[in-house]
Amino acid sequence: MIRYFPLSILIFFLITIFPVFGQESIPEKDFTVHYYPTRLELEFDKSKSPISIKAIDVFSNNEVLIEKTNNPYLFIIYSEKPSQFFTIEYTLNTDNTSILSSTTIASKSASTGTITVYFNHTVDTTFSQTQNAVNLSNTLDDMLITYINNCVATLDIAIYNSYSPSATTGIAAAINAAFARGVQVRVIYDGSTSSVMIPLLNSAIPILASPSSSSYGIMHNKFVIFDANNSNPNLPYVWTGSTNWTAVQIDGPDRNSVITLQDQTLALAYTIEFEEMWGGSAATPNTTNSKFGPYKTNNTPHNFVIGGKTIESYFSPSDGTTSKIISAINSANTDIEIAVMNFTRTDISSALINRYNNGFTNINVLLDSSNPTGNQIAPLQAGLLPNHALVDSASGIMHHKFMVVDNFNSSSDPLVLVGSHNWSTAAETKNDENTLIVHDANITNQYFQAFASMYQIAGGTLSNIENTDENKIILKIIPNPNNGIFDIVSSNTMENVGLVIYDVLGNRIATKNFNSFTNTSIDISSESSGFYFIEATADGNIWHYKLIKR
Repeated sequence: MIRYFPLSILIFFLITIFPVFGQESIPEKDFTVHYYPTRLELEFDKSKSPISIKAIDVFSNNEVLIEKTNNPYLFIIYSEKPSQFFTIEYTLNTDNTSILSSTTIASKSASTGTITVYFNHTVDTTFSQTQNAVNLSNTLDDMLITYINNCVATLDIAIYNSYSPSATTGIAAAINAAFARGVQVRVIYDGSTSSVMIPLLNSAIPILASPSSSSYGIMHNKFVIFDANNSNPNLPYVWTGSTNWTAVQIDGPDRNSVITLQDQTLALAYTIEFEEMWGGSAATPNTTNSKFGPYKTNNTPHNFVIGGKTIESYFSPSDGTTSKIISAINSANTDIEIAVMNFTRTDISSALINRYNNGFTNINVLLDSSNPTGNQIAPLQAGLLPNHALVDSASGIMHHKFMVVDNFNSSSDPLVLVGSHNWSTAAETKNDENTLIVHDANITNQYFQAFASMYQIAGGTLSNIENTDENKIILKIIPNPNNGIFDIVSSNTMENVGLVIYDVLGNRIATKNFNSFTNTSIDISSESSGFYFIEATADGNIWHYKLIKR
């Protein structure tokens, strides 16, 4: 007899795999954007019906028709093409006070949405849930050179510090070769840092140093934009992360990561940021119009649908990145892991300690040893569980700036916050920085694998299974994905446990019951490749997990 998988649970898992009717939704400040292939729907909160609204195409500066509907809270913008940017200007009447607001949004791209993560240090793949994290060791520069060699039209670089062996070898050689074959190259670098690579570039390549006045910090970005405006939507890429292009940063012993995203909409957003510093869209910089640090404005979209995933993008200091870090902390349901070189903001440490004081105990922090007096290690060690806030003791610099949220809870909203932004006041108020928040269990888990390796080397202890309270358990499925033979493990002995595996049609594939449970092996190797769902029951509680059979 076939027992059908509960419809609500099946729908939940299918939504995580496939877009529903080609539409995703992301909330903005006052309204939610519903993304469709040829239109955007703006649904305002019921208490915030706008008394006026208009849309302006960001690149043409022309006003775009907004269609009103019978619903006073719902408005439609028809996008003429993918990756179209709109500034939405609207007025709300709140408590008899008119409030004029402005938000930039963008239609989805036609790109693949491929996201790839690279590390230059060991990772612990025993914590892999879907895909093993990639350690490129000392070949991270070779990967960057590969991306540069594949660039066909435009190459925009914003790099804090850089090195190359010569003009004819290494990263400088790849940039020079791109320029020689006709690629438009533009380079922004930090004016207060001695970048060995910059003088090695072809003298015809336009470059711009950031200012070095006392009111400005540093141009701390490490991003590259490839082919942003190309007619082929599968060519634009964004390369970003924590990695400067120096020997110790790329080859080690400093520990870093890079994340690349194949998405034209995001590439165009990064281009807006680049050109704000560059001073315009021309091949050469306009120093009269260029704006850095506190002089920049909040002028890019912040929410993107990339490969079916929600991605947030913020630039410092215009976009209030610290508030986004705190929001991510407050969104956690099961676990938080932090690896940040420079963590001096008391508002962020207070947010973590407040979560702990309210019963959220699974917080693990790793900070670098280079700023012992300024880093928030002392209050974190005093305010969290013992041995859950550690100082990295390995050689080199633990140079990361990432946070993992809910790695152990795929039914929550697993996310990783990553970029160039240290958790410091300088990053928040003066420096040029960039931050991404990727809402995806797979990418989140890859960063967790990197965290796990560094944290355990520093003397920390992590478990594959995290129990957050007496009513919630999380089982570890090892490995996942797999060939159909896998283990289900609990850190604690559980009584009266039932495990049922279903295929995507709701057919029951396997059933096991245990009076006392700690672990078991299940074999579905004879089944077809694809997605399967595990329903676990114990003491009247039910948990669901997704399994991928290759």
